[in-house]
Amino acid sequence: MNEPLIDSPEREKPVDLRRYLQVVLKRRWVILAVFAVILIAVALKTYTATPVYRATGRLIIEKSLSGSSVMPQNGMFYEIWDPQFYNTQHKIIQSRAVAASVIDRLNLEHSEEFFPEPKDDPVSRVKRFIADQVQGVKQSAAALFRTGDRQAVPQPDQADSKGPDSGLISAVMDRITVTPVRDTRLVDVSFDAKDPVLAAMIANAVAQAYIEGNLETRLASVKDAVEWLSDRIEDERRKVNEAEYALLQYKERNKIITDFSSDTEQVTAQKLAQLNAQVVDAESARVEAETLLNQALALRGSPELIGSIPDVLSNSLISEIKSMEVDIYKQMSELSKKYGKNHPRMVALDSELKELNARKAKEVERVVNSLRNRYMVAQAKEESLKRAFEEQKEQALQLNEKAIRYSLLNREVESAREMYDLLVKRFKEATVAEDMKADNVRVIDRAEVPASPVSPDKRRNLLLALAVGLALGVGAAFLLEYLDNTIKLPEELKDHLDIAYLGPVPAFQPEGDGVSAGGDLACVHSPRSGASEAYRGIRTNLLFSSAGSAPQVILITSATPQDGKTVTTANLGVTMAQAGSRTVIIDCDLRKPKLHKVFGVKADCGLTNLLVGAKGSEQAILATEVPGLDLIPSGPIPPNPSEMLGSSQMADLLTTLRSRYERILLDSPPVTAVTDATVLASAVDGVVLVIRAGSTVRAAAAGAVDQIRTVGGHILGGLLNAVDADGGKYYYQHYYYHYYGDDGEKKKKSRRKRRSSGA
Repeated sequence: MNEPLIDSPEREKPVDLRRYLQVVLKRRWVILAVFAVILIAVALKTYTATPVYRATGRLIIEKSLSGSSVMPQNGMFYEIWDPQFYNTQHKIIQSRAVAASVIDRLNLEHSEEFFPEPKDDPVSRVKRFIADQVQGVKQSAAALFRTGDRQAVPQPDQADSKGPDSGLISAVMDRITVTPVRDTRLVDVSFDAKDPVLAAMIANAVAQAYIEGNLETRLASVKDAVEWLSDRIEDERRKVNEAEYALLQYKERNKIITDFSSDTEQVTAQKLAQLNAQVVDAESARVEAETLLNQALALRGSPELIGSIPDVLSNSLISEIKSMEVDIYKQMSELSKKYGKNHPRMVALDSELKELNARKAKEVERVVNSLRNRYMVAQAKEESLKRAFEEQKEQALQLNEKAIRYSLLNREVESAREMYDLLVKRFKEATVAEDMKADNVRVIDRAEVPASPVSPDKRRNLLLALAVGLALGVGAAFLLEYLDNTIKLPEELKDHLDIAYLGPVPAFQPEGDGVSAGGDLACVHSPRSGASEAYRGIRTNLLFSSAGSAPQVILITSATPQDGKTVTTANLGVTMAQAGSRTVIIDCDLRKPKLHKVFGVKADCGLTNLLVGAKGSEQAILATEVPGLDLIPSGPIPPNPSEMLGSSQMADLLTTLRSRYERILLDSPPVTAVTDATVLASAVDGVVLVIRAGSTVRAAAAGAVDQIRTVGGHILGGLLNAVDADGGKYYYQHYYYHYYGDDGEKKKKSRRKRRSSGA
């Protein structure tokens, strides 16, 4: 038994490429149809389309002419790449303004390229009539929703009756293509047209309109700049005059002759320092004079101590008097020894000594007065220097304040003058730029008349049609396969129904005149056919489907009608009888019995007679043309089939037949149609589910399996019936083979329509 092709948590489901190939082969006509339709449609469109020519011119766009966009790098100058600037220029080339300018230049409002003459053939007239009717309906619908009296607002393109209309501008814009050349400032401007000459003319006109528009924009901006600079220059000139006049008035008001500088401030600082030093010296001299004076005044009453004053000691007269006193004291010392104190000479010396003391005291007084005068002079000098220092300090502060105000006014003058000079410089540059009328866009290559069209590209379109047609065809095939929810593959029985696969039965052509002639018994009339071999294979699988012993009573049913269960039951019964087993087939389809037609017998007496015990029921079991195979037809159709099949009489009948036959096959109605099959499922050894390949829906088959298992029925497996050996040979080529007849010649398969075994 094949391994189930279901996803497992331990390992992923392997990709079966053969299954994909089988889908392609099965749906090959769908693929070919889609492929042919797309290929033919593209070919017709390609070979009937009007050729379109493309003319291309090349421009160079530089960002700036003034050099403001360059910056130094390693001693060189490079222009800064600005993608926003270039993208903006590309959009300007494709703008409505450029398109309108081109239309005016070439008078495209009357061009056959955009306004072709309407065709007068019947198809064109019908198209125009339909378009007019549709437009009328649109206008009527719009009028229904319009409220009030609204005046039509002119659109931008309709405001100027002389200008081109919006539709023509849009048409021209749609055909303009701008392609930047990689890693350069070059731009290719292309235009598509049916007329190659017109394509080249419009491409060149687009380039010229863009260049002139760009130049006009730049010149307009320069003119605006010149006018603005002129106004600003006048304002700045007035500001300069006002600032200079304010500075002049301030100098006159404060009697400032020269400009303030660092030298002036340095001189002022030096004066202050000198006065400060003089004040310190004067203060020291005054303190010294005051000290000497106070010392002299304190020692004035002590002649012995006053001589210690430096000025007294340094006085020459006092020194001379002291010398004279020393001489007198010497003389008096010598005379006193000879003559005594009262001697006239001693008296004269004493008188002279007193006179010297008086003179000395007078001189000391003069020295004290001199010290007093020196003190007074020093004090006066100190006070004078202090006053001069304070005055100089006040002048310095005033000078600083004047310097600050002067510097402020002077800076205003300089600032106004600098701004004025800058504006004058810019004004001269703008005037020169206006006179030069240079542009940053130039034409490198003019567009030439193209020699060959760019559209339609026949080779590319056909190759694309081949690829797309094949892809869509395969996609449609797999889509149909995905939407097809019928059971077609043996693996699907395990994947979706979880039942064993017993084998396939190929579709075969009944011999004779249908079921009335027993033509569905392929195992009898065509024993060496593929169908006969398939039934024998299913018989073998059934006999080995249960462990231990082979099933004796087998119910054969289907999920839906027309799946071929009756023909399958008949042929399986034939193969079992041919294998030597005593076999009986019971037609339990008491609603639409067909087994009697397959075997060509009458159904006047059958199963219903046996169940009700009617007279002559022994005639219900009929012998067939196949040795060892008996048939119990349905008999008269009862009003209550389900009750009869589920009765004890049915169970007793099966028990009786078990002792007489080795194999008992029951043909029942479909499971999903009525309950007859589920009633019988619990009374048999196993159930065989017949599934018509490509017809039985998975949900119906799964429902049938669930119903049988719900009542405790044992499903032996399922078989695929009516397999198309031609259309699906790649599905089932490893399950059956073609056989040769007795004469050794291979039987040829018929190409005509086949009727399935269950039809």
